Order: sequence, then C-alpha cells, then structure tokens
Amino acid sequence: MRKIPVGETISRSYGFAFSNILSIFGIAWVPYAILAAIAVGLVLLIAPDLPRMLLQGDFDPMQFMRASRIFGLLGLLSFLVTCMVTVGIQRRALGRHRAPEYVFLSLATPVWRMVGALFLAWLVIAFIALATGAVVVGIWFVAGNLAPGFAWTVRAIAIVAAFLWIVYLIVRLTFLLPAVVVAEKRIGLARAWELSAGNFWRIFAVAIAVFVPAWIAFRIVYGALAGSFFPMADIHANMDFHEILRVVFQQMQVVGPFVIIAQFVERIVFLGLGNGMIASAYLDLTGNPGAAAPAVQQGV
Repeated sequence: MRKIPVGETISRSYGFAFSNILSIFGIAWVPYAILAAIAVGLVLLIAPDLPRMLLQGDFDPMQFMRASRIFGLLGLLSFLVTCMVTVGIQRRALGRHRAPEYVFLSLATPVWRMVGALFLAWLVIAFIALATGAVVVGIWFVAGNLAPGFAWTVRAIAIVAAFLWIVYLIVRLTFLLPAVVVAEKRIGLARAWELSAGNFWRIFAVAIAVFVPAWIAFRIVYGALAGSFFPMADIHANMDFHEILRVVFQQMQVVGPFVIIAQFVERIVFLGLGNGMIASAYLDLTGNPGAAAPAVQQGV
C-alpha cells in the first residue's frame, strides 16, 4: 500500500500552481466569462430593473426574489464549467499537456466523463449520508428507551461518529477522482477509493497545509478592501434598514470591481493548488512520482 508523501505533495502543489498560473488562467477565463455573461443575461431577462436599482442604491425584495429563480440553473452551469476547467488543469498537472494554454473551451467526452463521475460520487455520498442519518435516528430513539440515563451521551457519540464517517467517505471517494477520470479515462469511483486507502490523514494534512495559508492570505486582502472602501462612519444608529442598504450598495459600486478581480484571482490560485495536489498524490500512488515535474518546470 503506497503512501502520499506529505511534504513533497505540498511543495509540488504550490510549485505547480504558481509556475503555471498563466496557463491556469488561460484554461479558466473563457468558461467563467461565458458563465458570467449567461448570469448577467438571465438577470436582465428576469429582473431587468435590478442592475439599475443596485447602481442607485435602492432595494426591492421582489426584484431579488425574481432573480433568485435562476440560481438553480446557474448552479448546474457552474458545475459544468468547474468540470470543464478541472479537466483542462488536470491534463496539465498530470503532464498530459505541457504546451502553454491561453484559451480552453471543451464539451468533449472527458468533460462529460468528469460530470458523470462527480455527479455519481455525490449521489453515492447523499445515499450513504441518508442511510447513516437513519441509523442515527434509530440510535436516538433506542437510547432514549433502553438507556435513558445515558441517552444524551449515546446520541452525541452517534452524531459525532456519523459526521466523521461522512467526512471520511467524502475524502476517500472524491479526492483522487478527478485525476483518475483524466488519467485512466473512466468513471473510477472504486479506483479512487482503492488508491486513497490508508491515506486519509495524509490527505487531510496536505489539504490543510495547501489551502489554509492561501485562504488566510485572501481573507487579509478582502479585509483590507473592506476597510478601505466601507468606512463604518457612513453608517449610524439612526439609519433604517433601507438607508443602510443604500449606503452599502453605493460603496459596493466602488469596491465591486476590486472584489471581483480578487475573487477570480483566488479562484485561479485555488484551482491550481487543488489540481496540483490531486495530480501529485495520484502520480505517487500509481508509481509515477514526479511525472508532472516537466509541467512545473516549463512554467506558463
């Protein structure tokens, strides 16, 4: 049973993300630009007055309720775009495509394979989570009837155990799945589960070490933006709810473009870190360590 090298995986994740940042941007920008254009178009179609209201600092709950109708469709489109971008970045992280990429748009078989794999994985997780919840409910009532003095202790243990089991299931089933789908050209849930055996805590440690520092860095950036563009002196206790919203919307007109840029940069960095981490772990577990090194060394 192979083990994921924690230190090397962390190092390769950062190395891949930042040495290939331009190609990751090239892979992601067109799909996300199309998604943004569709979102704006749908908002203008369903709630045409909403952009004007936001610019003027007005607030009409009905306009927001109308706009909320598109959230489900946008969620599905966002899932498709995420799968598309993941395929493009995984190809590069696995060393399958080393040339610089500045535009990427695909609805070919690998993208639909990724869609099917992730959808099936979350369907399995949802089914097992429901079954686990049913077991917890059974324990809840049995504990109350058979051991009333210890009922809350038993219930608490059951809830915590169920939560930990679901987290374990998600990590084991989904962590390596994108790499398996791209590298082995199959919906390999069983393969992803097999490869991750004995590596849960290593995966957990790598994910914390890779994502948390980047998350903290971007929270600092957002805090600086909020402090610069949202002076609390403009909001006082005598304001009603609509006046507070008007001030917030007016200030968002200034900070909005900076926040959008920062969020897109954050998305690019996290896509690079996550896919680099997954590909590096997969290559080590399949006996091909360092295969993605040429992509890291080549840069853009």
